[in-house]
Amino acid sequence: MLAEAGALTLKETAHSPMTLTKRHLTPVAWIVLAAMTFALGWHLKPVNIIEPVRDQSHSTGTLLPTDKDLRRSDTERSQAATDANKRLTLTSERIAVLGDQLRRATDPIAKRQAFAELIAGLTAENALEIREQIAHLKDDDPDFRDFHYAWGQVAGLEAVLHGLETTDKKDMGPTLAGWASKDPAKAMEYYETLENKGNDGANKQAMKAALVHGLAIASPLKAADFVYALGESGDTRAKEMMGIVMGKVVQTEGAQQAAQWATNLGKGALRGHALWEAGRQGVRENADATLAWAGDLASSGDPNAGSLTYGVAQEMGGRDGAKVADSLSSMDGGAATSAYAPLLGGWVKNDPVAASEYVASMPPSESRDWAIGGMVHSHRWEDPTAAIVWANELSSAEGREKVMTLAAEAYVRKDPAAAAEWLPTSGLPIETQERLQAGREGK
Repeated sequence: MLAEAGALTLKETAHSPMTLTKRHLTPVAWIVLAAMTFALGWHLKPVNIIEPVRDQSHSTGTLLPTDKDLRRSDTERSQAATDANKRLTLTSERIAVLGDQLRRATDPIAKRQAFAELIAGLTAENALEIREQIAHLKDDDPDFRDFHYAWGQVAGLEAVLHGLETTDKKDMGPTLAGWASKDPAKAMEYYETLENKGNDGANKQAMKAALVHGLAIASPLKAADFVYALGESGDTRAKEMMGIVMGKVVQTEGAQQAAQWATNLGKGALRGHALWEAGRQGVRENADATLAWAGDLASSGDPNAGSLTYGVAQEMGGRDGAKVADSLSSMDGGAATSAYAPLLGGWVKNDPVAASEYVASMPPSESRDWAIGGMVHSHRWEDPTAAIVWANELSSAEGREKVMTLAAEAYVRKDPAAAAEWLPTSGLPIETQERLQAGREGK
């Protein structure tokens, strides 16, 4: 047991005999570990290096930035769409030849060339002929999805409605995305006519991500406006949708511009989620500059600085935990508190001794509770006995029970005999002990 913040490390506890007893410590406020999900969608290209930026317009009272659109202008978009519509003329015979090549060629370059020619010659009139040539593909095949995306661009509603007849394959999503990228207003009108659920997948819940993909390609600002409306209506997937929008901004503009774009969004949780993703992407491009940006935003008192810091720690903790820890310790306010969870979660995987020594040196605090929670969550399957010792160090009674339950779950699975002997002394509620045991016996 750790009687005080001492030298017992995760590595040492794996080989140390322990007598685990219930402890009673003074409770403090505990924030449950946050689970963050994010969907990027289509592939990302290399992006620019992020640099520190300051929020200069978040108090304008608007949901979205109005002073500068970081994306291409509407005129440029229209011209690009016109150029894309200058398509090859394909006869039925040529379509059949290309389809045969697509199915039979063993050379991947030849297959790619055949598919590229089919897409280049796709029109609303010949789309069904071309679809016959790709019907053998699975619906998660990139070529299958890309065809339907292109079909949605040239045929809109007609292409989307065709998906109602092909219930064996999921093609309405990419088709709607293509339509939304070309004609966002009409695609949104159609989306609003859908039922919320049911109808064999042709509903708002199933089509939501596809619509946002297309909107974000057409205009990130329109997409963000749509996502903010989702958030205001209480949609639980609004953050996921904002992640899609940020993925497109990063892909087209690079991390530096994406960071500025996210900073200029309206206040609230969705802005925080955008900053979280901007921070994660920034670390991949320039970790030191992104870490400095996080500190800068925290010093400015930005209401979403904590989300940015969380993302930076999540992405960088496993790479250079000591550097991130040093930065968090110097941040003003509470922007760094919850970031200790992903920091230690990543750090303990890379260097469990250094991570545990760092936590042992922290004074009792909410930040230390977050750090212990992150470490236990990440390392409990590798060393459940050490995780139990650390869980007992939490200063919050509620937090201690939550984290102890996580550690106990791993202990029961990995060493059921020893865990059965320990559980009565764990301090966990009887119903929790019974549930853990029943879960093991049900395996």
